[in-house]
Parts: sequence; C-alpha cells; structure tokens
Amino acid sequence: MSENSLKKCVPIEIPDNNPFQNDVLNRKDNIETLTTFITSFEQSIVLCIDGGWGQGKTTFIKMWEKYLHQQSIPTIYFNAWESDYTDDALIALIGEISLSIENLSGENKKNGNGFLNTLKNTSIYLVKDASAKDWLAIGSAMGSFFTNGRIKADKIVDFTNNLGACLAKKQIEKYEKSKQILNEFKKNLSKLAECHSPSNEMKPLIIFIDELDRCRPNFAIEVLEKAKHLFNVDNIIFVLATDKSQLAHSIRAVYGQGLDVNGYLRRFIDFDYLLPIPNKNKFINTLLEKLSLNDIVDVIFYSGVTIRVFIWDFIYLYQLTLREIEAFCNILNIVARSHNRFRTNELILVFFFIIIKIKVPDIYKTYNNLDSEDNDNIIIFINNVLENIDSNYTLVDKNRLNFFEYLGCLLLSIFSSDSVEILTSTITDYLKKFNLNEEKIKIIHNCLRKSKTEEIGISTLQEIKKAIEISTNFSF
Repeated sequence: MSENSLKKCVPIEIPDNNPFQNDVLNRKDNIETLTTFITSFEQSIVLCIDGGWGQGKTTFIKMWEKYLHQQSIPTIYFNAWESDYTDDALIALIGEISLSIENLSGENKKNGNGFLNTLKNTSIYLVKDASAKDWLAIGSAMGSFFTNGRIKADKIVDFTNNLGACLAKKQIEKYEKSKQILNEFKKNLSKLAECHSPSNEMKPLIIFIDELDRCRPNFAIEVLEKAKHLFNVDNIIFVLATDKSQLAHSIRAVYGQGLDVNGYLRRFIDFDYLLPIPNKNKFINTLLEKLSLNDIVDVIFYSGVTIRVFIWDFIYLYQLTLREIEAFCNILNIVARSHNRFRTNELILVFFFIIIKIKVPDIYKTYNNLDSEDNDNIIIFINNVLENIDSNYTLVDKNRLNFFEYLGCLLLSIFSSDSVEILTSTITDYLKKFNLNEEKIKIIHNCLRKSKTEEIGISTLQEIKKAIEISTNFSF
C-alpha cells in the first residue's frame, strides 16, 4: 500500500477465542466483574449498562457476549433500533430469539425448538389486538338497522341495550384467556432457556438489548414493558445497553415532562451499571497507528513535546466521545492524504478546526461560509472561536506549555502586524484573561516568535478550510 493510500476506522475485531485481544479500553475487569454479578442470581433481573452516546456500549456488550460464550453461557443479541419498524415489540423479541436459537449450544436443543414453536403459538394471543373482529361484527350488525334506506328504531334500541354487556363479557373472557396464555408463555420461555444451558449446570440465558435510546419513544417503552412483564422468568437475564438520559427524553415525550423518570425506570430496571470513562488518549493513539498517522502527529513542537499532545488536550477540552474521536481520525486521515504539506502551526489549526466541525457545527458553518476577502467576518469568526475556547477551558497543567493559550495567540497573530512589538502587545492583552505568570507568557511569546517562519494568514485559513471540506464528500 502506498504512503498516501487511504484507510478507514473499522469496528475492532473481537475474536471468539480471545475477546479481549484488542481491548484498548481495558474493559476486561468490568466484564469479568459483571459476569460474576449476574450469574449469582437465580431470579430474572434487568441490568442497565448506562453510558453516553458514542462511549462504546455496543463494543462493550459484544465483547462481553464473546466472553460469555467462552464460559458456556448462552446469549442472544437484540438491536432494538433495527427492529422498531415493527408494530409490536413482542413480535420483534420472539423473532430475534427464533433467529438466534440455532446458534445456541446445549444438549437438549431438539426440545428447545419444540418450546420455541409453542412460544410462537402462545405469543399470538399476547400481541397488540385492535379488536378488529369485534368491530367487524358490530359493523355487520349495524347493516341490519337499515331497510330500503329507512332506519329500524327498534333494532337500534335492542342492539344498544345488549352491546355493553356483550363487549364486557368478551373483554372478561379475553382477559381470562390472556392470563392463562401468559402463564403458559412464561413456563415455555423458562424451559427454553434451560434447554440451552450446559448439562449438569444451570446457567441463565442472557438477552442483550442494544440501542434502546435510539428507538421511537413508544417502541422503547414497549420493549421495557415486555422485557419486565412477559420475560420475567427464572433462567433469563436482560442486559440493556442505553443512554439513560436520552431514554428519559423518550419517556417524557410519551408521558409528559413532569414525570419522575427515575421512579418510572425503577419499575423495569433492577440494577444500573455506569460504564466507566475510558482512557481516550490510549484509544486515539490506537486509531492513529491503524491509520498510519503517527508520522504526522509525532512532529516535535516545542522542547521535545510533540503536537500529538495538542490532540490529547483538544479531546479533553471538548469532551469528544469515542465515536467522535473516530470521526476526528477519519477526517484527519483524508486531510493528511490530500494535503500533506501543512507545517506545524498549520497542523495545529487543522486539528482544532476538525474538532470545531464535530463539536460546534454552528461556529464551523460560519467558517465554511467565509469569503477570502471578507476580513471583518473572519475577525468575528476568530473572536467566536476564542470565546468558545474560553467557555470550555478547564485544563490546568502547570508543568508544561498551556496549549490553548498558544492556540488563542496563534489565531490572534493572523491579524497582527509583522512587527514583533505589536504582536506582543496584542497577544499580551489576550493572555491577561488567563492570569498566566510571566514565565508562561514568555514561553508562549518565544514559541510564537519562532513560528513566525511559518507565518499564518487569512489565506492559510482558507486552505485549511478547503482541506477539511473535502471530507464532507465522504460518509463514515
């Protein structure tokens, strides 16, 4: 493969025989602990793996699933978001169990298929029922009210008197029937789980439900209800992977903003597990290596410090999720292969504006719409960026150069004169906002003076913008 060949970030490989081979986020300890926890219960439980968008929940549970297979614990994976086009969550759940059942182990598999067929038959009586047959009967009866276009008043009276009693009787009979069917459904479900447990061992069937927070609100709620009420049987454990804060928005969209969401979810979720925050530096280092970008980010910037550290600090400042870090690396990869002549200071701005594109798209759009001769608006754009840096600024590192102060100075220097005195005055005013000591200010000034050989102007901003915008023609 040539030096400029493009690569892309792909989901990590999770080998069957070694699920943690590519575990750069150190999830192994978490998974082993959770396995011990869930297998200590004899009853059915619902465990929620709570993590924000893009924090690696899907990779976590797929890695966990492979680990459980090594322990001979049967599992089923159900992507709720891919199934919310259906009208009934129970149909989707039973369908996924049916599709996955052939991949499960267990010596009593033949009996398991028998229980599955019984399960399908009984589930027919538990799915949503709009009582279409009742209304067809009512519609047919109403047809007898008319003869030659005239209404038969006596038939309407008789029909009205009996309608309430008939419907009430039907509903009572339907309730009694559904209760019997529900008991039969749970009994067969529990036996189905037993069939796929290793012989002489009683290990639960683990059903993973992923992407619940991305579903339609009604469908997400229905999945929760079905999991808790219909699947609440021995030998079955549910693991939900979801962002509970986003799930809360879905629930409030259905039941109103005043709902106590935590109280509501406690009806369905027995235990919460907050997915630990990963080491993002290690994660991005792995991606940079996979994409062969190390040579670009390991350029020495100042006193032995590489510009890779800028990336680490940008990610920290703007709290990029794992998914957003992947997007950052994909865009940087395209920029690096299509514009490989950026100098050190220019690369710093490339890194920064990619992150602005990902995290603050409203500001980035104003950058993308700027004309090369529109100096006034470019100044407004730079000021907006500086304000955004200030509003996010939380990083404190007394042992080395403050990179964000340097970034701010770099942006301001675009509009400064070639005179070092004027440049110094402009930047000093900016640095006062950070209350930096004289030593830090001196370091930044020296670094900027050194960088004057790589002078950055408005034309450079336009070139960086053009390079980044090439990436918009690609989907990741």
